[in-house]
Amino acid sequence: MKYLISLVLTFVLFTESKAQLVSIATARTYATGTSVTIRGIVSNGSEFGGSLRYIQDGTAGIALYSGSLSSILRGDSIEAIGTIAPYQNLMEIAVTSFSVITSGNVIHPPVILTIPTAYLEQYEGQLVQINAVNFTSTGTFNANATTFITDGSNNGDVRLNSGYSGNLLSTIVPTSTVGIVGIMGQFMSTYQLQPRDLTDIIQVGNPPVLTTILQQTNILTNGFTVGFTTQNPGNTIIQYGLTNALGSEIISAALTTNHSINLTGLTPATLYYVKGITISSGGDTSTSYIQIMGTQSLSSQSITCYFNRPTDSSFASSPSNYAHYLNAISADTLKAYINRANSTIDIAIYNIDDANGIITALNQAAVSGVSVRVLCDDGVSATTYNSFVGAIQKVKSPPNNLPYGIMHNKFLIIDANSSNPNEPIVWTGSMNFTNDQVNVDAQNIIIFQDQTMAKGFTLEFNEMFIGNKFGPDKTDNTPHEYVLQGKRVEQYFSPSDGLNTKIKNSILTANTSVHFILFSFTRTEQAYPIADNYQSHPNYFAQGILEDTASSTSVYNALVAEMTVSNLKINQFSWLMHHKYAIIDADDQFSDPQVITGSCNWSGAGFTRNDENDVIVHDINIANQYLQEFAKRFNDAGGVVMVGINNEINISHFEFVAFPNPASEKLILNYFSEKPANTSVRLIDMDGKIVAQYENGLSAGNHSIEINTSSLSSGLYFINVKSGSFNSTEKISIIK
Repeated sequence: MKYLISLVLTFVLFTESKAQLVSIATARTYATGTSVTIRGIVSNGSEFGGSLRYIQDGTAGIALYSGSLSSILRGDSIEAIGTIAPYQNLMEIAVTSFSVITSGNVIHPPVILTIPTAYLEQYEGQLVQINAVNFTSTGTFNANATTFITDGSNNGDVRLNSGYSGNLLSTIVPTSTVGIVGIMGQFMSTYQLQPRDLTDIIQVGNPPVLTTILQQTNILTNGFTVGFTTQNPGNTIIQYGLTNALGSEIISAALTTNHSINLTGLTPATLYYVKGITISSGGDTSTSYIQIMGTQSLSSQSITCYFNRPTDSSFASSPSNYAHYLNAISADTLKAYINRANSTIDIAIYNIDDANGIITALNQAAVSGVSVRVLCDDGVSATTYNSFVGAIQKVKSPPNNLPYGIMHNKFLIIDANSSNPNEPIVWTGSMNFTNDQVNVDAQNIIIFQDQTMAKGFTLEFNEMFIGNKFGPDKTDNTPHEYVLQGKRVEQYFSPSDGLNTKIKNSILTANTSVHFILFSFTRTEQAYPIADNYQSHPNYFAQGILEDTASSTSVYNALVAEMTVSNLKINQFSWLMHHKYAIIDADDQFSDPQVITGSCNWSGAGFTRNDENDVIVHDINIANQYLQEFAKRFNDAGGVVMVGINNEINISHFEFVAFPNPASEKLILNYFSEKPANTSVRLIDMDGKIVAQYENGLSAGNHSIEINTSSLSSGLYFINVKSGSFNSTEKISIIK
């Protein structure tokens, strides 16, 4: 009898602890924190991430959230127990337990609505279908990004969340009229239609359907290859020209899903407007949007990296690949580049001051006849903004007001359209042009001498400066692929170009290592790939430095379990770790070593609201130079730097590097001597006169000397270095 009473009490307690089963429509009326039990059929699988599922029961729909839901599939009938826990106005149940009743069920069909009737609270959490709409956005579908649809009179948001991993990712946004199915979500006051996969885009007829944007490969000075893929077979048509009117066309009649056409007879360093078209055997057509692609330039195509804090040359792959440390001369180097401009200077910069004479140099250039245009963020002080001379054209970005963020770019373009291909320059990196940023905070600078890149950056500059389009209003209208000295360089602007997805995809190419330093890193969509690489590559490791954990808690937690605290450091110095770079497979020449760097923090604002610029450089030498910078920062933070498959980096004999070139006030010479040797350095003018001289006795190892050039006249000089049997001379330009 006691056993029976105990069993009855246990049953009563169990039934009282489990909330009564209610319909989803009823659950949606409950207050936050109320315990509920609901049943329904799940509308999505892992497309929206492992933790988020939507469920319907015929009365309504609702979101379920729990890390335990990762195994739940579309079509599963489940019973879920949890509490009402809205997130940013999206009605959710925080699931504490669930059970699968049956699997493989037919999901509830979408409700067919129009834009004005669909984006309402009553349909939140449900599958919705809207017919006969056009996308106003171009480009590709990207995680953590919104595109927009219209019926001609009304507009609606289409959203892939930050955890999205379905097959819509990186596919082309349709350019023709379509129907669209998705789950209606909400973020704050905005309703968002969330398609799950490619089948949720309903095509008219049976067109081939482009699944990728146009891909540019085999870039030469006189042509390149254009390719794309489709779901169904069609022919291949490429239209191209110097404007968006196009004008030229090449057709391949063969029906295929892998399309490729070579464009030949083009002009070096020229931007072409390109469109892809494919027609099925039944006459249905799919088209791409117009993309811009450039031919290879006739420039030197050099890539130069500078760092404003000391580097560790013991990690150099060779003496000729020392990282360039600008010892308190970042501003001088910038001014030297400004002074070399002959026709144009365009600057997009978040913040700037004249503490180091940078504005003075720009004013002098403008007065001398150079066309100078300055684009800066609205937050730049009135005093600074008014200090530009009248000859300078200047524009501020709109105020920081959602959905717009800030004009956070950091790039300078010099002589983009010069008749001399060796004059155009693109300067970018993490550094703002203010005193603390130039002289105190840790920064990286990367400079490209390439006319095609300069023209590409100018397109982006003009979209903001002339077109008055900023942040989410911009379109994907610049080239993304360049070839410099045989090396691939990618270029993306945010938020129009899907930079978050590009960075994620680059991280996923890592086979041996990722090293990173990030001022702001708040997006787990980039953190999880860094951690997940541990599971797919047995010899892989990652090391990094974050500026702080206060704004990066979720990222830190996502990383530290795999990386450990020994390999994930927090900046402890008074100055800012202002870098925004990652190095992938730094010393693995067989695994596409690359560097991601630029102005963009890995944050929601950086990817979706701000104006930003980033480059991805596929070059083992550039990766090694950034590794030298990382090594010094990481060692200073108390870490022990690891490299991948080449744990010993060998340096032999004697080599040197002199920079900046051109120089202005100072010239820095870094050299390495494997064995003790007498070393002499001479700076010689065009008449053969020694204007500066340095002698060093028997000494091996790394050395750095500074030559004062402030009293020298502008012109061409020679620097001669002798050490033992080594004797080499290089040209040096000095510009005042």
